[in-house]
Amino acid sequence: MVKQSPPEVVRMIAALTDHRDVDVLETSLLRTVADLFAPDWAAIFHISADEAPEFAIALRDGVISHVAFPDSFSHLVSAASVTAFPIMSRTRRVLGYLLVHRVPALSHDEQAMMSSLFRIYDNYLAVLKDSQIDRLTGLLNRHTFDEQLDRALGLIRRAYLEGERGKHKRKVGEGNGSFFLGEIDIDHFKCINDKFGHLYGDEVLIILARILQSTFRKTDLIYRFGGEEFVVIVYVDDRNDADMTFERLRRSIENHAFPQVSKVTVSIGVTEIQETSIPVELLGHADQALYYAKTHGRNQVSFYETLVAMNEISVYRAANDMTLFSAVELDRAAP
Repeated sequence: MVKQSPPEVVRMIAALTDHRDVDVLETSLLRTVADLFAPDWAAIFHISADEAPEFAIALRDGVISHVAFPDSFSHLVSAASVTAFPIMSRTRRVLGYLLVHRVPALSHDEQAMMSSLFRIYDNYLAVLKDSQIDRLTGLLNRHTFDEQLDRALGLIRRAYLEGERGKHKRKVGEGNGSFFLGEIDIDHFKCINDKFGHLYGDEVLIILARILQSTFRKTDLIYRFGGEEFVVIVYVDDRNDADMTFERLRRSIENHAFPQVSKVTVSIGVTEIQETSIPVELLGHADQALYYAKTHGRNQVSFYETLVAMNEISVYRAANDMTLFSAVELDRAAP
């Protein structure tokens, strides 16, 4: 074991919790483990809802890397030289494993120390995840979008480049692909709340969130922005693939039988994400397309770039006086 003084250990714990990002927290945990125990390598595996390991972040020779999931996962966990620590949710579901490989393996005292460190990590991770999740729907929240957009795009691209394509319902081709941002708003949601009550309105939001999760991949990012508005970032082959994806979502919602409310529709504004895109312009582009959909019949998908090319809308600039999410305000004011 690498000997550390109590003040040094406290400093490491303080550094571990000096982050507001789950992925950065994982990197910090691995580096803390390396400083304390000098392992040959350490890795964190994420576990999906069906309890299958998905991907890993690893530390070896001081280098952090994102590695593909090995077929010999169960053998790896059971190896004598590997100590496994489960990452637990507050409901005691296993979210993943921290694996520490060292010869000789961690001693009993080292494992006890690691378990104490891990309790701190688990508790902080739960608090951190709570701050990033919308409590009603379980989706990512607006605050998370604002903080993580740039990094989120890199995470999506990396996930697909590392072999995630073949594991999902909708395959991405071998080309470079494109990112699209879709802004989704429930049509006449104020009328739903007024007619049926907020309890049924909340149920509509929860069901719609489940439809979003079943339509998009696990590596796509789905946010609830508040109220009846959602935002999705997807990675697809091209514009046609994006069109089919968002149209499939629109039809799925239109054809779903919502309790009491029965039929619900959405309007969707979509824009392509460029390398030079900034969040405020992306949201402005999507909002313009959504506003167009709202004012031209609702229950439809509109693409910003197509509308600009057809001279249906003007090019949005972040410096102008347009108020974002005017389409949402339009629906709230509608009879």
